[in-house]
Amino acid sequence: MKFMHFKASCSYAALADLLELEGLDIEDDQIALDMGLPWIFAKDGDTYLAGPMLQGAKWFDLWLKPKGFAFRENTIKTDVLPETLQHSGPCMFGMQTPYGKHAVVFTGYDGNFHLLNPTYENSGEATELVMSAQELTAAIDSPVTIGCLRRTAPHSVNLHAVWEASLPVLRQNVAEIAAFASTSHAPEAYMEALNRLFRPLLLDGITMLELAGEMTFSTQLRELQAALMRFMRTDRSGILAETLPVPVLRDLSQRYEQLIVDKQSKQNKQANH
Repeated sequence: MKFMHFKASCSYAALADLLELEGLDIEDDQIALDMGLPWIFAKDGDTYLAGPMLQGAKWFDLWLKPKGFAFRENTIKTDVLPETLQHSGPCMFGMQTPYGKHAVVFTGYDGNFHLLNPTYENSGEATELVMSAQELTAAIDSPVTIGCLRRTAPHSVNLHAVWEASLPVLRQNVAEIAAFASTSHAPEAYMEALNRLFRPLLLDGITMLELAGEMTFSTQLRELQAALMRFMRTDRSGILAETLPVPVLRDLSQRYEQLIVDKQSKQNKQANH
């Protein structure tokens, strides 16, 4: 059983559980650092993503493929999940647990479904859930995507290109934050924007910087996070830029860009030796 070592890392801990079942001992934070997760930003539709929100085959395979694994995903209707699992090996999927919605790992069926529940060590939460078919389907949205590991020939991946593609995404994210913060919106629009716009830098970005050992930098971003949350605790009738210092956010985002560029340069030097 693998524990979570950084915030919202349940899917990466679940991946570590799947790998352990394949005989490979690895932790979620090791996977994240090996694949350069702190230096990746992406966009899905109008939503910006970073850190532990980068999950699924596209991102897991950055770590898996060089090791001779691949992540295979299958999206099915919830009502056929119990039957599908009865004929499946270990796999992961997202569900509502007594501790909130996050990734779990199916390990076996004996009339009930046995699931590993990634959590923090000493959290007091159950590390294994045992559920009937009815309980299982009631806890899952439809459709549901299940992910399993398969062994493949090892393939190299170009992390340099992934980090390079992150730079314009980060710039666009900050530009959209600046535009959003400069005008007033309906109160509910700010709630919607929390995950769509602000999460990559002011939540997951902080987590990733801490994981990478950039503690001073993460503290500076936490000050902006606190300013954002002060505004969110009001009636949200004003303009966000009057509370959130956008010029400071721009400066810190440029510093983040430089860290990505430095990471690219370091990798290039290592490759040339």
